[in-house]
Amino acid sequence: MAEIEFLGVTLSTGAFVGLVGSVAVAIALTIAVILARMHRGRYHHYIILGSFLFDELVVKAMMVSRLRVGMFGEFPYVDIGWMAPTHIALAGVTTALGLATIVVGFKFRTRKGDKMLMPPKGKKWHKPIGLLYVAFWFLSFFVGLYVFSSFYL
Repeated sequence: MAEIEFLGVTLSTGAFVGLVGSVAVAIALTIAVILARMHRGRYHHYIILGSFLFDELVVKAMMVSRLRVGMFGEFPYVDIGWMAPTHIALAGVTTALGLATIVVGFKFRTRKGDKMLMPPKGKKWHKPIGLLYVAFWFLSFFVGLYVFSSFYL
């Protein structure tokens, strides 16, 4: 298996791609939240959709495939105790919240010219679910970084 030296740490190629992918999703979600605060609905929605799909189809898929082949040994991992199962549970909750946010976001949005708007009925559901999604994603990200550092640092 190929290895990469990154910031003084030797990582497997899969771990490096997963780390870079997670950081890219974190940056995209941060930009999407800023765009939502600026009332740029069209850009906000497509960045959220793109980052969610990339996270689910690439980053989480890599994480699950590595767990299934036992890349880190027998699960749950002895060295990090409750953190790995917590990270996996948070990833599941984040996936459900992300799907709910996207469904509600696209269900209630309206167009006026080249702008996408969220009418009051949609705001009632979309904003709190979206905030929970972003909060849980970042919580999952930081727990995942802890798990990652437990293996590589």
